[in-house]
Amino acid sequence: MGVFLLWLAISRTASAAGCLNTATQIPSPSRALAMATFAQQEHQAFGAQTMDAEGRLTLAGDAEAEDIRRAPQNLAPWQRVLGYWQATGVRLRGTDPDAAPDSSEPQSIDAALSRVAVIDAPWSAAFISWIAQRAGLGADEFVFSEAHADYAGAAWKAGLDEAANRPTRYAMRACDLMRTPPRVGDLVCQARGIGAGYNTFERIGEVLAQRPTGGEALPMHCDVVVGVDATGFDTVGGNVIQSVTLRRLAFAPGTRLLDPSYLPEGCTAGATGVPGCIDRHMSRQPWSLLLQWR
Repeated sequence: MGVFLLWLAISRTASAAGCLNTATQIPSPSRALAMATFAQQEHQAFGAQTMDAEGRLTLAGDAEAEDIRRAPQNLAPWQRVLGYWQATGVRLRGTDPDAAPDSSEPQSIDAALSRVAVIDAPWSAAFISWIAQRAGLGADEFVFSEAHADYAGAAWKAGLDEAANRPTRYAMRACDLMRTPPRVGDLVCQARGIGAGYNTFERIGEVLAQRPTGGEALPMHCDVVVGVDATGFDTVGGNVIQSVTLRRLAFAPGTRLLDPSYLPEGCTAGATGVPGCIDRHMSRQPWSLLLQWR
């Protein structure tokens, strides 16, 4: 218990000292902007699927399984996803790296198996790993992984190292999303599964702090912030409704912080008639973690 209390005290200090004042005073570094740019490019390549601030799908894009190409020289959606996996170093069962079919030829059996493997494997973390790699991050700066918890856990450790004045080359620190304004290139994250109880910064941090890289699965999802304005911010994530999707998230009125109505407890089910209560539909999730560029 003493070790946990020490960890909690350090983590809160790291959040207060390292995160709260940085976002509004220091602009996003160039590689953070590059991550946002690559994410936006992939969003367009997938047909620009979009969710509004209330979490409703307003524009449907291309799904991961589709074999269409928006331009002759482009890869099909499933081929793009296969490319994301290359950043993680994980080869999906049944995939052939040379199986991408020529647009003028019938799809080969190997290519068909690769396409099935892509569909069956969650790829949102592979997407984030790919854009981080494209932005020029090295293995000492970002954990390229098929699990969001691996690179989120490394960011959590980097924040603790900062608080303890220990050197770290990791590119991001972990911050409380409900207390920290996001910047372009930052990652906003949630732990999947409301019933699991990982719905606060402290609770998810408790798990990340003790979880080794590649350890037991902690289901998570992260989007990259691609735009911020006076009323909210836009994010892009992979494997969101089977596509690369842009999501609008609103700030609480008069602030630059996420509106609490997005949290599971932020708007009681069936209370849409209550003043100020907004049903956020598919964006109503346990958002708790901001991975902020250092």
